[in-house]
Amino acid sequence: MEQVLKGAYNILPMDKVIYGPDSVKQVASEVDRLGGKRAFIVTVDPLVKETELVQKIQEILGNRYVGTYADVVQHVPRLSVIEGAKAAREAGADILISVGGGSPIDSAKAIALCLAEGLTEASQLDNYMIKFQNPDMLEVPSMKKQAIPHISISTTLSMAEFTNIVGITDEERKAKDLYQDNKLLAKVEIHDPEMTNTTPAWLWASTAMRAMDHAVEGVYSKSHMPVTDALGLMAISMLFKYLPTSIKDPQNVGARGQCQVAGWLSIYGLTNVMMGISHGIGHQLGARCNVPHGVTSCLMLPHAMEFNRPVTADCQAMIARAMGVDTKGMTDEEASKKAVETMFNFIRDLGVAPRLRDWGVKETDLDAVADETMQDMAVVTNPRPVTRADAIELLMKAW
Repeated sequence: MEQVLKGAYNILPMDKVIYGPDSVKQVASEVDRLGGKRAFIVTVDPLVKETELVQKIQEILGNRYVGTYADVVQHVPRLSVIEGAKAAREAGADILISVGGGSPIDSAKAIALCLAEGLTEASQLDNYMIKFQNPDMLEVPSMKKQAIPHISISTTLSMAEFTNIVGITDEERKAKDLYQDNKLLAKVEIHDPEMTNTTPAWLWASTAMRAMDHAVEGVYSKSHMPVTDALGLMAISMLFKYLPTSIKDPQNVGARGQCQVAGWLSIYGLTNVMMGISHGIGHQLGARCNVPHGVTSCLMLPHAMEFNRPVTADCQAMIARAMGVDTKGMTDEEASKKAVETMFNFIRDLGVAPRLRDWGVKETDLDAVADETMQDMAVVTNPRPVTRADAIELLMKAW
C-alpha cells in the first residue's frame, strides 16, 4: 500500500513577486496599488553613498518619496530599529520600501511592527518576541494592529522578504530574538537582477549559500513535505547550475535572475517546515560575533549536514541528486556522504574565507554562542537531538 499523505500547507499573504530586468520600475505603480502616498526607504549607507540604486528608486517614486533611513545595522540591533521607526514616524510614512539584503528587509519588518504597535523604547519589544521552552510550548505574541505595507527590493539572495519572521538582536544580551506575525510579511517583492550588479561578490556568494541552507534544512526537516521538497530540491539544482556563472560575470542578468528565482524557491515554503542546527548556530554567531548570516551558512551547513546524516540519509540522497551527483547504484548512506562532500567542495570553490576565526570569532566566544544556540528555536526543531556538547563540537569544526 502506498504511503498516505496528510497535512496542511500554509500560504503566506504576499500579494506578488515581480521579477526580471527593469522590474524595479514597477515600484511606483505598486505603491499606488497598495494605497501608499508617502513612501519611506529603509536601506544601508553604502547603497546610498557608493551606488546609484537608492537614487534611482527615489526618482521612480517621484513625489511619493518622503525620506530614507540608511543607518540599518547588520543583524538588526534593537536601537537601530527604534531609531528607524522614529525616522519613519516623523516622515509620516504610510508605506515602507526596503532596499538591500536581509538586514534592511528585517529592519523594515521591525520598523513596521514598531509603527503599528506604537513602540518607542527597545524594552517594549520584549512583549512581541517568541518565547519557548520546546516546540510544544511556543508563545508567539500577535500584533494588535495592522502594519503599513512593505515593498522589498532585494540586492542579495538572503530572501528574508519571503518570511513572516524577523530576527532582532538584543545588544545587552548579545542574542538574536525572533518575532513572527503575518502582518510583517512584505506585500510585494521585486527581483530585478540589474539591481544586484554592484553587490560584492563575497556577499552575493554567501547569501546564495543562505538560500542553499534554507533549501537543504527544509528538505531534511522533521516536517518536510512533498511541496517543500520540490521547491527546495529545485532551488539546490538551480544554485549549483547558475551561481558560479553569476559570480564570475555579475553583468550576466540571466544567471543573476536564475539565482534570484532559486532563492525564492528555497524559502517560499519555509513557514511549513522547521529549520535545524545550521540556522540556529548562525543566528547566534551573528548576534554575538557579528558574522554575516550568509557566511555562517557557508561555514556551518556542511557540518550540520554531516551531523544530521544518521537520521536524514534518505533526504540527503535526494539532495545529492539535485546537486547533479550520479547516485545510481548507491545506497542512501553512500549518497548522503557524497552530498556532504559535494557541498564542502562547492562552498570551497566560492572563495569565501572558510573558518570562523577568519571572521573575527575567538575561541573564547564559542561557549557563549553554544549557550545561546541551545535556546534557539531552530535547534530545538533540528531533526537530530542536539546537546550543548554537540553545538560546541560543530563550532570547533568550523572554527
